[in-house]
Formats: sequence, structure tokens, C-alpha cells
Amino acid sequence: MPASITGEPEAGEKLFWGKGQCGQCHRVDGKGNSLGPDLSRCGRERSIAYLRESILDPSADLTFGYYTITVVMRNGRKIVGVQKGLDNFSVQLMDAGENYHSFLKRNVFSVKQELRSLMPDTYRSLFSDQELNNLLAYLVNLRGGAGEKR
Repeated sequence: MPASITGEPEAGEKLFWGKGQCGQCHRVDGKGNSLGPDLSRCGRERSIAYLRESILDPSADLTFGYYTITVVMRNGRKIVGVQKGLDNFSVQLMDAGENYHSFLKRNVFSVKQELRSLMPDTYRSLFSDQELNNLLAYLVNLRGGAGEKR
């Protein structure tokens, strides 16, 4: 674990699955959901600074394929989710319930793509500094499977 991380990975794992409810959107080693990016290898693929910023300001640098998109149906119903596809003729998205939706643009009232994350931006106030360090320690140790953790 890098010297700049002072947290406890085990405590961070409990925060990830418990208080932070991160597993409601993220998957780690096959556990959790897939609305957000899979974090199984985030310790290998991302810097500590990037992971910290992603927790505290999730819209600062979005992972491709996880932009927010809102589709308004002709009857006024709104569906908000992460963009899975968008072209001149159609739009595909996954909603918070992990339901996949696909529409022809001609059959909807509007489509709004936003460069913001669906991830809450409230973790700065939810976690204490020590809890944030614990969470980061857990994430930094995710290397791609139980056999590949540092």
C-alpha cells in the first residue's frame, strides 16, 4: 500500500459495502451492481489522487459510457440513467434499477445528455477524513481479483 494512504483497507471495505452504499452501483470481483464502473481493478488502473477526486467530485472526470442521460417520453414520463448508446436515430440507457432501455429518437419527446455523474456528490460530508482514508486504502488494494490484491 502506498505510504500516502494511512487508512485501513478492511475498514474501507466495510464502508464501501455499508455506509457508502457503493455496491448499489459499483461491482467488485463479481459482487455488487453494474450501473457504475466496475472497480475490481481500480487500484491497478487509477492513481490515489484520481480515486480521491472521483469520490469527492464524481463529475470531475467521467468514465466513458457513464454519462447521465434523460429521456422524456411523449406521455411526460422521464427515464434517467447512464448512457449506453446514442446516435442519430436511437438512445440506449440503463436506469438505477439496472433496467436497460432502448428507444428510437422519433418515438420520444426529448433526449438530454449531461456530462455529470449519477454518483452522489455527498461523500465529502458523509465520510470523516479517516473514513475517506480507509475507503481509499480499500480501493487502492483492488487489483483485479482476490488473488491479485497486493
